[in-house]
Order: sequence, then structure tokens, then C-alpha cells
Amino acid sequence: MQKSVIIIGIIIVVAIATYVILGVQSQENVETQSSNIKWHTDLNAALEEAKETNKTVFVYFYTTWCGACRAFDENTLSDPEVQDRLSKNYISVKIDIGKNPQLASDYKIYSIPTLIFLNSDGSEIKRHGGYMDSKDLLSQL
Repeated sequence: MQKSVIIIGIIIVVAIATYVILGVQSQENVETQSSNIKWHTDLNAALEEAKETNKTVFVYFYTTWCGACRAFDENTLSDPEVQDRLSKNYISVKIDIGKNPQLASDYKIYSIPTLIFLNSDGSEIKRHGGYMDSKDLLSQL
């Protein structure tokens, strides 16, 4: 009986470890697919750069466990035209709400993914909650 409990415990630990490892690898792949975009992770630094360049700030709030966020990364942000437009015309910021809950609260993020466009002074221009395909995103950029 005790051996069965130990074996079941080991199986559970291995299953969890496999899930975590595959999730991390999947997210790493997503990051490389959208690598033509210079992503900031510090919103304040991005706002400073936006003031210097007079560009709009594109903020993407996401989490690593969000399926719609992964689809947005894989399908929308991997589009060459989206990458080109974001790279040339915007200061892009990617915020993991799991690591930045206060920032998510400050910006009233109630669903993910959420995209927010900010003026260089930090005031909100517009926002979109939920998945957006490349055609729809390009119409917003």
C-alpha cells in the first residue's frame, strides 16, 4: 500500500514537471516568433523612450498560461506586417500580469490578452480586450 502511494506521488510529480517544462518551452518559442519586435518589460522606460521618439506605446498584457495569449503570439504577432508596423511606429511593451499584478490593477486589466495604446505622456488612447487576429490588429495600428 505504501509503495503504491509513493509510486503515484512520483507519477504526479513527473507529470507536473513535464507540464511546466513544456509550457516554458512553448512560451520561449512564442518569444522567438515575435523577435523582430523590440519588447520592453518596463513600462516607465518605454514611456521615457516614447517621449524621446514621440511614438505611441503599445502595451500587451498577457500571462504565460493564457491560451488566447499564446494564440495571439503565435498567429498575430508572428505576422511580418504586424512586426514591421510595431517595430517602426510603436514602442512595444509586454507585461506578464502574473509578475506585475499591481500594474495590471492600475490599468484595470480584467481580461487577457488586453492591448492598450498610450500617448507618450502615458494617457490611454484606446484598448482592446481579448484575442485579435493580424488583420484586425493592423486596422488598429
